[in-house]
Amino acid sequence: MTVDYDLLAEKLYSAVVSDVLDTIGLPDQVIRTDLKPVVAGDWVLVGRLRPTRAVAVDERPERPYAKLLEMIDSLQPGDVLFIDAQGRNSSGLFGGLLATAIRAAGGRGAVIDGGTRDVRELNRLGFPTITRGLCPADSLGRDEVVAIDEPVECGGVRISSGDLVIGDADGLVVVPQDVERRVIDLALEKVSGENHVRRELANGMKASVAFERYGIL
Repeated sequence: MTVDYDLLAEKLYSAVVSDVLDTIGLPDQVIRTDLKPVVAGDWVLVGRLRPTRAVAVDERPERPYAKLLEMIDSLQPGDVLFIDAQGRNSSGLFGGLLATAIRAAGGRGAVIDGGTRDVRELNRLGFPTITRGLCPADSLGRDEVVAIDEPVECGGVRISSGDLVIGDADGLVVVPQDVERRVIDLALEKVSGENHVRRELANGMKASVAFERYGIL
């Protein structure tokens, strides 16, 4: 389906999407691991995940970065790079040059279950990047991307190419494509309800009364 990523990033946030997934019987779509944002600012990452899988290596391949570059070159507007390195922090699999290329292609961010480098440049770019850790070492000869656009798992969540991700300072939520339209509609509706309750609370309504009246907390 066609998605207005900018609008969703303006309106939605990870917590409200997680709440909606709970209500439709999908309570395990929050990536439960210690991935953290490395870029400052009040941003929300919304886009379509493009997963890759990286493995540890101990020698330089004949074609350096081949699969990684294939993935970067294939990214489309709205895409979010996901590198599954099984949490290894042995090298910086992602950095400023790749972020520059992804942004030029219309990509919206990167999630790295492994190491990242060039934090100063990523912050200068304001490129939403969520990662397991930091490492200045080059990935060449240490970690190599071996598969692209194949399902991976991270923090208990299965990630397929094209799944919607909503990420912010609270964490990452993955929305499967087959429930995407329903989740977006319900989340926008819930945000509207929360905004109304927020105004009532600011005007002095007791929290218990607000919950009894609106069922939102």
